[in-house]
Amino acid sequence: LHARYVLQLLSETRRVLKEMPNITHLSTSYSREITVCGDLHGNLDDLLLIFYKNGLPSEQNRYVFNGDFVDRGKNSMEILIILFAFLLIYPNDLHLNRGNHEDYIMNLRYGFTKEVSKKYKV
Repeated sequence: LHARYVLQLLSETRRVLKEMPNITHLSTSYSREITVCGDLHGNLDDLLLIFYKNGLPSEQNRYVFNGDFVDRGKNSMEILIILFAFLLIYPNDLHLNRGNHEDYIMNLRYGFTKEVSKKYKV
């Protein structure tokens, strides 16, 4: 995705996240399910497999991603693009919790900073 569109996506995602509460309370009932995922670590195939097996996020198919979206794998940026796009479309049905790999020092140590620099030529 061209850097111009990535910046627009990041800007809009930031705006939406700033409006959201710091703690999110979710409830389920017998008629609603939530898929809880964690530790994608830049492995796009894992995210695509989750969506293949459980369906794409929607109002009827809610998701919680418990952090560690980035680092280690080579497709961290693509994972963020996909998750942020779904967050903008379904802000009440897709929830993103920050993990320890969504940290500046961890990004330097485990590769996300290098991936972004390589893909978007600082």
